[in-house]
Amino acid sequence: MQLALAHRASMVLFAATDLDVFTAISRGSVTADALATACGGQREPMRLLLESCVAAGLLTAEGGRYANTPATQAFLVRGQPAYAAHGLKYAEDLYPVWGGLAALVRTGRPVIDPESILGDDKEKTRAFILAMHERARGLSAVLPHGADFGGRKRLLDVGGGPGTYSIALVEKTPGLTSTVLDLPGVLEITREIIESNGVADRVSTLPGDYMTTPFGSGYDAVLLSGMMHREREDGCLTLLRKSFDAMEPGALVVVSDVFFDDDNKNSPPFAMSFALNMMLTSDHGSAHAVTEMARWMTGTGFSNVDVRPLPPPNPHTLIVGMKPS
Repeated sequence: MQLALAHRASMVLFAATDLDVFTAISRGSVTADALATACGGQREPMRLLLESCVAAGLLTAEGGRYANTPATQAFLVRGQPAYAAHGLKYAEDLYPVWGGLAALVRTGRPVIDPESILGDDKEKTRAFILAMHERARGLSAVLPHGADFGGRKRLLDVGGGPGTYSIALVEKTPGLTSTVLDLPGVLEITREIIESNGVADRVSTLPGDYMTTPFGSGYDAVLLSGMMHREREDGCLTLLRKSFDAMEPGALVVVSDVFFDDDNKNSPPFAMSFALNMMLTSDHGSAHAVTEMARWMTGTGFSNVDVRPLPPPNPHTLIVGMKPS
């Protein structure tokens, strides 16, 4: 029953976020009556929602007044630098998708149209790309510590989505410029994010399909982050070969993703749920083992291939290699 009703806790989080409760509270502790008025709700349902937030550790309560915790103040108050509610909205949107898990097992087919979040549906694409931008901000803060881009001048960000990693890397790396390759519908939102961060002079975009669009040449760094899980082995090998051919001798390649620990593909638990999520939402999605990705990179010709897990709780691992000089 705990498993069957586990959705109730996350729905409390989603509802409070949708109602912008945490922003309303951020100006100081308030009562349920005041919040019902501020958020356009009814008093008793609001009170029960707030008490549920207290039970879940999202709020504190004293004397009938409610206050944010440090976490909700940092991540769920509109206007804060680390605001992450778009990512929560995407998680909420996945609820009906996961309701099709039995259908996935029966048919082996995704339960949504994968292209709907990659340009075909502008509203869904915007929601997805903004969610990925918020999630990527956390990773972009630690990615440079796992891979040194110092001295690099030209980066190709393959399947770069919102361009978050490119933005972070050019800000941290003097002299570095980046090109974000992704689908045209995705890059419409990417350009807005690049402009809003003031790096349009150092981060450019290349519209196309990374499987068919030529990568060009002369790059001394290539980043393949958060997109290999959308491809089968043959697709991953194609992307590695195209990257190798586009790189200068001595160039750096970084593959960043959620991986299984080894070829058995039964740990860690997050990777299993992640793989199912990718199967539900993409044609060829799943998750690869860190061991097989390292083999594929070595087989492509990369040298000094090294596996570098990022600090927990981040679930990503970097696999770093070089094109021989």
